[in-house]
Amino acid sequence: MALTASRSRRVSNKTSLYVYGVTWVEGTSARRGAGVGGADVGTVEHGDIAAVVSVVPNEPVRARRRDLMRHMDVLQHVFASATVLPLQFGSLFDDRDLVEEGLLAERYDELVELLQRFDGLAELRIRASYQDAILAEIVQGDAKVARLREQTRDAGGADPRQLQLGEAVARALTARRASDAGAIEKALRPLAVDAVAEELRTELELLRASYLVEQRKIPAFDKRMDELASPERERIAFTYTGPLPPHSFVGLSHRRS
Repeated sequence: MALTASRSRRVSNKTSLYVYGVTWVEGTSARRGAGVGGADVGTVEHGDIAAVVSVVPNEPVRARRRDLMRHMDVLQHVFASATVLPLQFGSLFDDRDLVEEGLLAERYDELVELLQRFDGLAELRIRASYQDAILAEIVQGDAKVARLREQTRDAGGADPRQLQLGEAVARALTARRASDAGAIEKALRPLAVDAVAEELRTELELLRASYLVEQRKIPAFDKRMDELASPERERIAFTYTGPLPPHSFVGLSHRRS
C-alpha cells in the first residue's frame, strides 16, 4: 500500500500544458486572468502565432463549472484585443515542445488562415424558450385542443381522450415552435456571416443558435434582437450572450497521443 501511494504522488506531480486557444503573438500582451485550476496563464510562440497555455497536473481535466468558466474567461480576455481560435475544453499537451511543434508548427498555415478568416468576427448566442403561458395560448388558439381539454376536464386518467389531448398539444407546440424559430432565424440570419443551431434540450425551448457576426454589425444585430424580444416578452424568454470568441465555428481539437 505504501509503494502504491508513493507512486501515485509521483505521477500526480508531473505536469502538462493546458491549451486554451491560438492567437497572434501581438495579441498575447492582453490581460488573461487566472486559468484552469487557478494556474497562471502564459504563451508558447511560433512565428507570428502563439498558444495561450497554463501548466496543470498531468491528469484529465474534469468539467467543473469553475474551470469551464476560467477556460472561457481566459479566451474572452484575449479576444478583447485580438482574434483567438478556441480549443476544446480539456486540451492537454505533454510539454512545450509538443505545443510548439505538434500544434503551432505542424498546423501553422491552417492556423494563420483561420486567424485571418475570423479577424473582426464574433459569436453571438441566442437561447429562446417559451414561457408557461404558451400552453394556455395553444389551448385558446387550437379548436381541437380546446375541445379535448373541455371534454377531459373532469375525466379520470384512464380516459383515452387524455392521450389524444397530450398528442394534440404536442403537435400544436411543434408547429408553433417551427413557426417562431423560423421567424427569428429569418430576422437574424441576414446580419450574420454564418450560423449554427444546437439540439433543443427541453420541451419549451424553441431555439439554441450561435451567429457569427462582423463586429461592426453587432449594434445592428443588438437592435434586431430588441425588436424581436420586446413584443414577445410575455410569450418567449430570450437569452442573448456575446460578443464571444468563435467557439461554435472553430473546430480545433487535440487528440492526445
